[in-house]
Amino acid sequence: MKIVLALATAVILLMVMAPIVLAADSGTTVYVSVSVDGELLVAAQPVTISDMTVEAAIKAAHAEFYSGGESGYVAGIDPMWNMYLVSRCWGVAATPFVIVNDTPLGATAPQTVDTTPVAPNDNIIICTSSDPMNNPAQPVSLMSTLSGDSATVTATSWTLDFMTFTYSHAPLANANVIDPATGASLGITDAQGSITVTVPESGVVAIEGLAAINVKNRSLPMTTSSSARPATR
Repeated sequence: MKIVLALATAVILLMVMAPIVLAADSGTTVYVSVSVDGELLVAAQPVTISDMTVEAAIKAAHAEFYSGGESGYVAGIDPMWNMYLVSRCWGVAATPFVIVNDTPLGATAPQTVDTTPVAPNDNIIICTSSDPMNNPAQPVSLMSTLSGDSATVTATSWTLDFMTFTYSHAPLANANVIDPATGASLGITDAQGSITVTVPESGVVAIEGLAAINVKNRSLPMTTSSSARPATR
């Protein structure tokens, strides 16, 4: 009788736990864009992660979209700064700018990719350059609001002062906004860095060469700050 009761209890526990296990295995979707040397190679594409960190999303994007898989990504404790830094991303030997939603990592507080959390539908933009002296990367953050079939997208350009380790930001005006799936121009941002467009079928809107956002899945207020440390990028 005790054996039968134990088996019945085990079956019940398995039935209760199964949905939880399946939910964990299914992971969470975030969206990743990658800009290298002013070319948008990945435009707000979904990746599924179970470890809810920025680094997990970057690794998943490499595994899914980079020709060399995760070999294109290297990170660890930097001996100069004594903190966790990305030293190679998308095969480029440089520390990239990493934007989560509307702000680069490190623009408001010390942050590292391995410990900074992400949430479902977060928009992550990676921006790097193979020749930072002559062709510096241009980090751009995006935010959007959705209204029916239209979306208002606002682009902000960020600049890191390597002398003071602080970020400044300004509206990205006169930028070409495109449907990255077709390459068709949707218009030009105004003086405030904003534009209202008809939502493309894919839901993805991009600043040509620089950044993208899935406007169907992301709508955030913008928060900015000028304080930063570059070692946290």
